[in-house]
Amino acid sequence: MDERKTIIRELEDKKRADINARNRLLEELGEILIDRIGEENPFQELGGDNPGAILAEYRKLRKEISDSRDMIGALEADIQRLKELEQVFASKENEKLRLERELAGIQNRIGKAILAASLAAPGLEDLLGPLKRQEENLRARIEEQEERLRELEKEREGGILNWLGKNAQTAVSRTILVKNQSTLERVYLAAGEKFLSIDSADSVDSAPVPEGEAAGDVENARELKDRLSSLITDLSGLKGERRQIGDRFGAGGAPTRRIQGLEKRVAFVNEEFPAVYLRFGALAADSGGREALSAILVEEDNRILEKAEFLKAGIEERELAIQKIRAAISIDNEKAEIERKNKAIQNQQQRIAAASNAISGLEKQITESEKRIAELEEFLRDNG
Repeated sequence: MDERKTIIRELEDKKRADINARNRLLEELGEILIDRIGEENPFQELGGDNPGAILAEYRKLRKEISDSRDMIGALEADIQRLKELEQVFASKENEKLRLERELAGIQNRIGKAILAASLAAPGLEDLLGPLKRQEENLRARIEEQEERLRELEKEREGGILNWLGKNAQTAVSRTILVKNQSTLERVYLAAGEKFLSIDSADSVDSAPVPEGEAAGDVENARELKDRLSSLITDLSGLKGERRQIGDRFGAGGAPTRRIQGLEKRVAFVNEEFPAVYLRFGALAADSGGREALSAILVEEDNRILEKAEFLKAGIEERELAIQKIRAAISIDNEKAEIERKNKAIQNQQQRIAAASNAISGLEKQITESEKRIAELEEFLRDNG
């Protein structure tokens, strides 16, 4: 193997190391200079690689990252707020159900008490009269079914067939009894609701206000209704806020996937900065660019620029050495090719000489054959 190729690989490794070292220096310098400029833009955005254009590109990348992070923050805040809303909503919904059950129990007791009271008060007959009549009707049915069940219990004696028949009748009566009892509870509930719907002034002046425990129930029921009203208002507000967040999510897709996409974009854009810093630092290392950046260059930057220049000289020196070795290798290769072709020519010439000798021999044989033919033809003519 040609040792010169080994030398070329070693020179290329050193050149590559110098290029990487120089690029790191210029990246560092570019970042320092851009930070030193701050938010100002003292350069014109001309075409090509110039300070103004590179600075504008840097700020565009930085703004894209800032916007993406703001959006990530907003999405994360919305996700967190939505979780909080769900917790608060569930808590308030449970509280609402609890208060509704408690209110229903109180309204039931109030209804039972108010229907048991006198309905002589003006206006109250129109409001509660139908429910009072429905209550009386249901209570009569309930008493009838209870009596019927007592009779069936007494009659459940005798043979198995009689026992089975009475059992079936008992089951039917119990079903009717439970249904009527449930309907009666709803009547009491409706009566309590209607009574509580009367204006407070009317309830004091016109309606027979229940006494004792029922009077306390009225106050508790009104307090519960106020609390329920407040809860319903709160739940409505929570639903509205939840809907707004849901609309924002729906407009852009799943929030977690959007966050992942934005984070990937931020990571991608961050990878663009080293190239921007390198281009800006390379301008400072170039004679023309250094003049354009002279206003922001300071004495401390010279150390980096000198080292970058030293590395550049080493890179160029190694590149020239590589080119020389490759030229020498190419010359040797061309000489070897010429030698190979000369040998090929010699081989061909030898073949041509051998062919020429063969042709001469064949021509001599032809001449001898023609001479022999002539002699034979003459013999035939003479002896014809």
